[in-house]
Amino acid sequence: MSQIKDKLIGIFEVKSERDLGGNEVKIKRYIHNRNRLHTYVRELSEKEKFAAKEAGAETSILFRLNYNKRVRAGQFIEFRGDTYIIVSIDSFEYYQRDLTVRAEKVKPEVYDYEEYTEQ
Repeated sequence: MSQIKDKLIGIFEVKSERDLGGNEVKIKRYIHNRNRLHTYVRELSEKEKFAAKEAGAETSILFRLNYNKRVRAGQFIEFRGDTYIIVSIDSFEYYQRDLTVRAEKVKPEVYDYEEYTEQ
């Protein structure tokens, strides 16, 4: 089976900060520039979903993307209008080539604004 990275995703994290008035604002902060990331995407089979549930993880979709040290569990992925939360990251080969990310679908929140700052 070929794993061509031909789908586009966006990865972001949500930060809570205070504005000048002291009010809490939620910021949707992307970990990459707006050109988006290319990835291989696969929906898990029912057998794989059941095995994940037995292990205590709720996963529904698998993303395989190029290695990026800024990707962490708890961040969010946007794919085809849906939002997923990263449940686990598998980098067992330690070659720093690919990351296998397992995620589950969540309801997106409302954010005050979006930003990207290159680090």
